[in-house]
Amino acid sequence: MVDKPHDVVFTEIFKAKYWGDFDSVSGPGSTLPQTKHVIEWLPHALRELQVASMLDIPWGDFHWMQHVNLEGVQYIGADIVPEIIQANTAEHAGTGREFRTLDLCASSLPRVDLIFTRDCLVHLPHEMIWDALDNVRRSGAHWLMATCFPNTVENKDIRVGEWRRLNLMRPPFNFPHPKLLKHEGTPEFDDCDDKHLAVWAVEDFPLRS
Repeated sequence: MVDKPHDVVFTEIFKAKYWGDFDSVSGPGSTLPQTKHVIEWLPHALRELQVASMLDIPWGDFHWMQHVNLEGVQYIGADIVPEIIQANTAEHAGTGREFRTLDLCASSLPRVDLIFTRDCLVHLPHEMIWDALDNVRRSGAHWLMATCFPNTVENKDIRVGEWRRLNLMRPPFNFPHPKLLKHEGTPEFDDCDDKHLAVWAVEDFPLRS
């Protein structure tokens, strides 16, 4: 059976509310209780990294990010699902905040200081992760912030839209130790108790193996 294109997969997930929750269509990991530590920590991390602009991709329904203090940061939220863009542009766009339809793996990405990909790469097969990383490198961004499970020893390959714990510091990716590593502290499931946000300099990305 031929896999569906990933934009179709994620649009179907969104429309079916497969990851839906009473608070967020992005799933239980995007509720306010699950993101409370990230909401508090992220402004400090952005200041430490001297971030003046960021791309949040995919950003889902903007449920929790709207509560982050992004004063002084030009914010671009992007997603592959057009319906999400339309809804959030109408409700949340304004000075210093815009939304675009973009594909992390293939679109020409805007040049920003930091690309934020929480809960994204964990849903992509290895080859698509490499495509995303190559695209981030081409964008000219200085930093990547991504979900990481540092105690995971083996990175299983999956089909697009599935989920597994991902540790970019293990094969086949072999990233160096991150510049910043923040434990999220509120696992939505038992197998997420090791969930972190990790920050790497894009210039330190390993080459595709």
